[in-house]
Amino acid sequence: MATHVFWDWNGTLCDDVLLALEAVNEMLRKRSRTPITLADYYSYIGIPIRRFYEHVFDLNEVPMEVISVEYNTYYDAHLREDCLMPGARETLSVLRDAGVKQYILTSSHKESVLPTVKKLGLLPFFDAVLGADDWHVQSKEDRARSFCEANGLWGESLWFVGDMLHDRDTANACGGSCLLIPGGHQSEEALRGAGNCFCPSIAEVPARICMNAGK
Repeated sequence: MATHVFWDWNGTLCDDVLLALEAVNEMLRKRSRTPITLADYYSYIGIPIRRFYEHVFDLNEVPMEVISVEYNTYYDAHLREDCLMPGARETLSVLRDAGVKQYILTSSHKESVLPTVKKLGLLPFFDAVLGADDWHVQSKEDRARSFCEANGLWGESLWFVGDMLHDRDTANACGGSCLLIPGGHQSEEALRGAGNCFCPSIAEVPARICMNAGK
């Protein structure tokens, strides 16, 4: 039975993949470059995010510092007020009522996530929002492992729910279990390739992490 669930934010709880794609394409159009498709986005995506942008720009001409500012400016200006994934609030409620501790674990800067979490009224669901201290969108593995070690957490009762294979790697770094949900920043085909980690929808998360165990 799950005791702690670590939720990814972008593409898992926050429905923002098309916004991310459009932010990238806005930067490309600004430079008279051809926009990319969602299929392109899925084929390029990776963590750290620099790997993605190496496919899109010459980073000697457009450095990551410039990309980060432009991307976040567009993203913040166009993020929908109703950006929460369908079924997310109900699932968070089920887990909270079952006594499961929940966290947001994101590669994004904490200050870019926290205002939206508060605006959506989600903060009471979480024991902590574990965001990055920079804007580089790098691996979550070390931060997750450090948090778990500091709090005496380890093992299969820790669940990591996300939309990218990197979330599985993060779960493995903590000895935890993982569910990967489609509709986010990595293709469904890639997630299905992860075998038992694949979960068709966020509404199915409570059943998959054995919420009925011991009742």
